[in-house]
Amino acid sequence: MFRLLTKSKIAFILAILFGISLFFFRSGSRYSNFFNSDSIIAKVSDTKISTTKFTRTMDLNINKLNLQSKDKNDGIRNYQIFSLANEILSSLVKEALFENEYDKIKLKIDEEVIALNTKKRIPQLYDSNNQLNQDYLNDFLKQQKLTIKDLVQIIEFETKDKYFSDAFFNTQYPEYFAKKINEYNEHDRKISYIAIDIENIFIDDFLKNNFPNISIELKEYYEKNLTNYMSKEKRNVEFFVINKNLLNDNFVPTDFAIKEYYNNNKELFYQNEKRSFLQFNFQEKSKAENFLNKIKDFNKLEILEYSKNNNISFNEFNMLQEDQILSALSEELFKLNVNETSEIIETSLAKHILILTDISSSYQSELDNVKNEIKDIITKVETQNFYNDLLNQISEKITDGNSFKTIANSLNMDIRFVNNLTRDYNEYDESEKILYLNLIQSSFASNKDFVSDIININDNISYVFNVKNIEESKALEFEDIKNDILNDFKNSKRIEITKKEIEENIKNSNFIYDIAIRYNLPIKENILNINSKQIPINLTKKIFETNLNENTYSITNRKFYISKIDEIIIKEITNLNNDIFLANNLRDSFGQELMKTKKISPNEELISAIIQQY
Repeated sequence: MFRLLTKSKIAFILAILFGISLFFFRSGSRYSNFFNSDSIIAKVSDTKISTTKFTRTMDLNINKLNLQSKDKNDGIRNYQIFSLANEILSSLVKEALFENEYDKIKLKIDEEVIALNTKKRIPQLYDSNNQLNQDYLNDFLKQQKLTIKDLVQIIEFETKDKYFSDAFFNTQYPEYFAKKINEYNEHDRKISYIAIDIENIFIDDFLKNNFPNISIELKEYYEKNLTNYMSKEKRNVEFFVINKNLLNDNFVPTDFAIKEYYNNNKELFYQNEKRSFLQFNFQEKSKAENFLNKIKDFNKLEILEYSKNNNISFNEFNMLQEDQILSALSEELFKLNVNETSEIIETSLAKHILILTDISSSYQSELDNVKNEIKDIITKVETQNFYNDLLNQISEKITDGNSFKTIANSLNMDIRFVNNLTRDYNEYDESEKILYLNLIQSSFASNKDFVSDIININDNISYVFNVKNIEESKALEFEDIKNDILNDFKNSKRIEITKKEIEENIKNSNFIYDIAIRYNLPIKENILNINSKQIPINLTKKIFETNLNENTYSITNRKFYISKIDEIIIKEITNLNNDIFLANNLRDSFGQELMKTKKISPNEELISAIIQQY
């Protein structure tokens, strides 16, 4: 979904919608890798699945499964990572099948619809005045590891997909069948289960009987799984940071500068008249007229009490300027005296009656009262100007081909060094975590002796780096990690023989009891529904795919879970919504047919290399 938008107008419509100048889309040096082509992890006919999308999905799921920052030579963890990668790749391929078909049939969506759907999908991009919240946009794109191009293409596909699904798959089961299906979907299952630590599964006799020469087996296992036994790639990196917050002290204005600014900009510190008022709202003019007659001799408290007792809608506003109020209302409000009531004012929204409660007269703020405000204004403006100028100077020097050291020294930047930087490096102060995480990601995507573009972490912090040395990842010596290999080999066999034993005993109702006795484990019982969280989610999913009195299993958090379905409990439910749409089922079936007509080409070397990073 991340193909390049070379000729599309979507980016420019979004530029207008987002209120961003077209410079944002052209300034490649300021926005690193903004329009660079992405490496491809797989193709479905002519549709490409980007590495960016694959790794982004992997990162989200690894964080969710709590598999991050753990020993990368752990065989059980590697098994989980490999299984996760296969699931994610399968899901992305299914998505690409449809995208390819949409391109093939030339399904087009108007760019304005895509732009509006982007706004609808992420409403936080706009504040209450419908203005773009650029800070939120920047943070959102960085957190999600997206560019605007990526975002547009995701929304474009989702819009096409919804249109296609609504047009062709939007049908439902008859009411009678839907009721039966709903009852089944809401059913419970009573299960018995045990949980075995994988390391505790008996393996010695199996190894002795099947692998008399274990050293040869370990050597073969090592060579077959060599990617799991690589040293960490290390990099020596030099960098300098431009922190706008640390520049403020250099631009604190003198008292003379503050006074001069005040005298030259007095209109900025002129406080316009403000008014407080009650606003009563009616849908019918007759009700507004009746209200006016009733309150004619009431004071404020009596009016409020009458309004509450009669469920009359009103709002109370405090100290608003004329330009902060709807013009049709402000025109009348600023003619009133305190405690005076307006006539009925009609707008497209309602019929309104205003009661003026207070007036704050206009006045010129004294210098002493706004001195700190002026100080902050000047400091921020001067600091921002200096910061922008500094970034421009650095960009020019990078473009001119200056060395990293020359750039830093010419601008008196403090060069910092970090040696033996790895992908899981964590020897940094917590206050600089965001910097180092960004630096790790950027430096491992860079070549040696190549001065980076300016990388903007946020509006206040930017940095430039250069990779001085790269120590490539290489295979660890077999003899040095022989014990680790043995443990991984044993765990792989534990998983292998346990899976085989379960599969051979799927219908053996006594199997779980035999295993419990063998390992002296308690048998636990539970009643679950499909959304239960008492046991691992993947085990719950398998349980609801397994027949009565059959066994199933799951591997989660270094434990082997084995469960038996003791009872399926169908409840009589009368308050369910009986509508069941067939969109997902029809879509899956259609996807299966599409798969027969598409050529799927995975980049197996790249997939393997990416999985190795985790």
